[in-house]
Amino acid sequence: MSSTTETASRAARFWQRLATPEYPDLGPGPRQGTLPEVSLEIQLLALTRDWNLPASNSALVTATALLYHDHHDPAHNHVQDRGDTDGCLIHALLHRREPDYWNAAYWFRRVSGHPIYRALTPAAIQAARTPETREVLQRLTLSGNVDPMALVQECERVAARPATDPAVAYLRHIQHLEFAALIEHLLA
Repeated sequence: MSSTTETASRAARFWQRLATPEYPDLGPGPRQGTLPEVSLEIQLLALTRDWNLPASNSALVTATALLYHDHHDPAHNHVQDRGDTDGCLIHALLHRREPDYWNAAYWFRRVSGHPIYRALTPAAIQAARTPETREVLQRLTLSGNVDPMALVQECERVAARPATDPAVAYLRHIQHLEFAALIEHLLA
């Protein structure tokens, strides 16, 4: 099996086991349908062992899944002392969801040009179907690809809006795509 096919297969298996009925909130949550921390860690341990992932990648996949399931403190524990690009990215996502926008921006500055943003841009473009979401997309992609700093600004801009607002729903979808691209990157 080719590396790309194997990565896609692993990512599909990850989402089969760990997807939630709703995309994560832009804020901290909690929301319905997330797995308890212990159940999540047990499933992740089994998956990462099956895939024979290096310990470093296993920890990052675990941190990403914990954050996706609204377990902010345990996710933070996995990335707190990491200075590598992927650890800093997860740290940035975590602070954006807290919401601590200033701190999120600090961490995003440390991961400028992360490849997941280039990878998720086509899906972000395809998902922008209304005039309002196309306006959000335009602000997100001024540099050509989805800009994580612009994503922080957009999340802050809509923070007080209800979940039913089209811009909020679109940004939640973009955030899910961001998590999906990160998981695929970590499993490659």
